[in-house]
Amino acid sequence: MKKNLLFLSSFLTIGVLLTACGTPDTAVEEDTGTTSEEDTNDNVPTEEAAEETTDTSDSSEEAEPAGTLTQSEEQNYELYVLDGYDLTAEEPKKDALYAIDNSAVFMRIEAFAPGEVDFAAAEENMKQTLQAVNPDEEPTEVMDFDRAVFEQVTAYEVPSTEGTVTGIVFEKEDLLVRLTLFDDSTVNATEDFIVMGSSIEHLEQ
Repeated sequence: MKKNLLFLSSFLTIGVLLTACGTPDTAVEEDTGTTSEEDTNDNVPTEEAAEETTDTSDSSEEAEPAGTLTQSEEQNYELYVLDGYDLTAEEPKKDALYAIDNSAVFMRIEAFAPGEVDFAAAEENMKQTLQAVNPDEEPTEVMDFDRAVFEQVTAYEVPSTEGTVTGIVFEKEDLLVRLTLFDDSTVNATEDFIVMGSSIEHLEQ
């Protein structure tokens, strides 16, 4: 009987010691795991905030217009001229912006002060010019360009033997502008001409 009690007492003592020894290690492992997860979670908002700051600064930047800012020698405007094109005075109150590699590809620019020319009259004159280029074709309205930069705008085109002739009349700030674009199917400069023509701004004197 005494042997059994002694054995039971020894067994309980060993069990208590083993339990006491194992507890600190387990607690350390659990604490370590908890701290690691908290650190990871703390880093996530900081990284996301940095990304949001970067995105905001990038979206606030505005692209500079392409080309070289050039003033008309004969008329009261300036515009951005792309590489490969040149602006020259064609005659009084008319400029020609032409492709350097092919002078037959050009855009005639006529700029008028407010009240100098009526918009409807300029539009009608533009349509007559296109009709004279190709009497067999009715001018077709052009819709596939950005009209948001204009106060009022109308555009038409007709096919020609070389390519396409496009007429555009628009009002922008203190100018009424009439553009006539003569393109060649081997050059396809119409899009460039529209970009440059859209950049026309009234030149303060």
